[in-house]
Amino acid sequence: MQYNYFPGRLRFRDPVLRDGDIRNAALEVVKLICPAAEITYKESTASILAVYPPEAVNPENLKPLVPLLLKIEPKIRFYTPKKKDEVLAGIAEIKKTVRKGMEHLRSSRPQRTK
Repeated sequence: MQYNYFPGRLRFRDPVLRDGDIRNAALEVVKLICPAAEITYKESTASILAVYPPEAVNPENLKPLVPLLLKIEPKIRFYTPKKKDEVLAGIAEIKKTVRKGMEHLRSSRPQRTK
């Protein structure tokens, strides 16, 4: 999978994204990470582009996802339909970690007083 990143813009491209189930699962994770992102999918290049306010995503908060991404990367690189369930399970694990991290961030925010 090819990734291109700079603050406010992330594009990832791979033929595996032509599989609707895998693409939708990946899109769900991106939307969880940054609900404000404008996300587009281009079938001709099998790429997803997310454009978002740079201040909306703290890259430090994404570091726990790296080991999970590395775990599914070989399955994506050498993808066959037989590996679909493994890829979807890996994306589900990433989604679970993102949700858990979001809950932690919400609970660690100072509470407003009236």
